[in-house]
Amino acid sequence: MWVEKNGPAWRIRERIGDQKVTLADGYPTKTAAREARIQLQAARARGEQLVPQGGKVTVGEWVDLWWPTYETGLKPSSRQSAEGLLRRYIRPMLGPLALGDVDAMVVRRWVGDLLAGRTPVPKPRKLAAKTVRNAHGQLHRLLQDAVTAKLIGANPCVGTKLPEVNRDEMRFLTEQEAGRLLNAAPERWRPLVLLLLYTGLRWGEAVGLRAGRLDVLGRKLTVVQTLQELADNAELVFVTPKSKRSRRTVTFPARVAAGLTHAATLERDALVFRAAMGGPVRYRQWWRRIWKPTLMRAGLEGLRIHDLRHTHAAWLIAAGVPALAISRRLGHASSTVTMDLYGHLMPETDDAIIEALEGTLDRLAIDGGEISSRGNVGATRPDGDGATWSGMDIPAGQGGSRVPDLG
Repeated sequence: MWVEKNGPAWRIRERIGDQKVTLADGYPTKTAAREARIQLQAARARGEQLVPQGGKVTVGEWVDLWWPTYETGLKPSSRQSAEGLLRRYIRPMLGPLALGDVDAMVVRRWVGDLLAGRTPVPKPRKLAAKTVRNAHGQLHRLLQDAVTAKLIGANPCVGTKLPEVNRDEMRFLTEQEAGRLLNAAPERWRPLVLLLLYTGLRWGEAVGLRAGRLDVLGRKLTVVQTLQELADNAELVFVTPKSKRSRRTVTFPARVAAGLTHAATLERDALVFRAAMGGPVRYRQWWRRIWKPTLMRAGLEGLRIHDLRHTHAAWLIAAGVPALAISRRLGHASSTVTMDLYGHLMPETDDAIIEALEGTLDRLAIDGGEISSRGNVGATRPDGDGATWSGMDIPAGQGGSRVPDLG
């Protein structure tokens, strides 16, 4: 690594292979160039030196290099989504720019263009906040890997102010509404609606269930795969569950099992639920031909299929089932996800805490400033009774309404 005169300025050069490469240029004096060279040498010693001219690689060129290795770890639906974001919003809008020229201001302006609908697609329109956040997240991953590859020094996506996403309002069925829904459902599909309502399975987990993973007598099933319908081409694919915690065993009431007895006559690899003409059940067709007419008959227009999962969670919360048990049953990646979704439904616990502490004090005797126990504190429940859910103790009498009993 050396410095040399380059017209009126000075530059830092290095030989890489058979070529002389300029690492940096434009220094007004030889001293300034030497000081910069020392900093580059120190950065190299720390493993922080950027690839020479790496920042001159365009975003489009980096996408071509990066995508083949990145896509191998994605599930089909995630791969399709990521490819669509790159094709529609990243490559055409940022592709010609050099990586080193993409700074925080460029990213902010790009986000603004997405929100305003200034996009190079056939029918431009303002993008939803969730789509903008997804596109930004994809760009963030792309540029973060450029940082890791030492093509650029920092990720300009860090700190971008993004639009807030308003969650779709959840809808929770009462017992009476659930009864109307089940009565309105066609007899052929009532077992599927029951299963969704009384297990909290995701749609893809339910319609992707195979007979070999269903134990009707034991009233339990195991989730090991999910059926996805790709958005762009409606291709049906079976993939592993959404997260490690999504691979789970779920129990269900006896009356739900009664509607699934036909599975005993199926081959182990056969789907428990099949379309009228055979083959997997497609979400769009089922929603249009079965679900929508059912809702009209039940007077529950606008209810989403996913709201059955929300209803299941709400019933468990009302029954006093602990959040951790609910999280495991629903297959959430963590109990934090459960609390983020349903924390507002959890009953306030301060009264229960004070009651428990008061009960402990009642069993203590204070003599001369010393605290001595009259018995084993907390050895018995205040109410002397309890129930269990999925192997976890639940104090009897907690919660509001109960889970409708089908067993």
